[in-house]
Amino acid sequence: MVLYMLGLNNNQFDENIKNIPCDDSYPMVSILYSKNNGVGVNALSLTILDLINKNQIRCDIDLDDSYEIGKKLTPHDMEVMKHITLRIANKGELKTSESLAINLLKNMNKSKKFNLKSMAKQSNITAIANKFENDFSDFLKVIENENDFDGKNYKDILENGKLTGKGKEIKKEWKNFQDYLKSKDLTEKFPPESALENSQQIIYGACFGIEKNALDVRENNSTLTDFIDKDGYKLLNIIFNNALLNVSEKRKGDGIFYGVNDKYTIPGGG
Repeated sequence: MVLYMLGLNNNQFDENIKNIPCDDSYPMVSILYSKNNGVGVNALSLTILDLINKNQIRCDIDLDDSYEIGKKLTPHDMEVMKHITLRIANKGELKTSESLAINLLKNMNKSKKFNLKSMAKQSNITAIANKFENDFSDFLKVIENENDFDGKNYKDILENGKLTGKGKEIKKEWKNFQDYLKSKDLTEKFPPESALENSQQIIYGACFGIEKNALDVRENNSTLTDFIDKDGYKLLNIIFNNALLNVSEKRKGDGIFYGVNDKYTIPGGG
């Protein structure tokens, strides 16, 4: 039934349905196939998800049940966030963007260990918000440099802000992959072969905003999937966007978007 609702025929796919169309970074996949090809806070959140998955950031969750935030952030949500702790434990070689993401978290929280509630409260402080914006701007520049992306052109996929013929074809392939991520029948027929592949598929789900849908038909079998189960990706986006909304003077023309999550005002703000 699910397949027909998605317009899919189970028999027309083989195990290649779970192969990603190209090896672009998580932030670039999200940027290329968003509505406006723009860079937002989710590029940072996706990088952090990947660092959690690589155990460069440890995540401790003192919650048993799945959790989903509503249309407005509540004091109860803040108490849930108190039970999700991140601890920076980066070791070994990192990409520049990954190092900047980790340093950004350290600067924002003034510590290597913090919970999401405390980080959310920090995002309300103007001085910290201003520092976050500067760090975030540096992070975005590095993301673009690492991927040879100038905001309008990328490989042979994006030209002058529009998808090329090849880009459109790859987008269709990504659409099939998204359908696979959401489909219970296809996931059961072609399941991820390891906990690592399972987690990677969940992160790709986050690239398209369907991470909870993808997790619904997969196992919650890693720290990363448990973080998603508690709506961690959405919470990161809310916290980072809130920091940008609290800067003393918003810069123009730097590719940073404001107001995406205005409805999610962090309780206790100034």
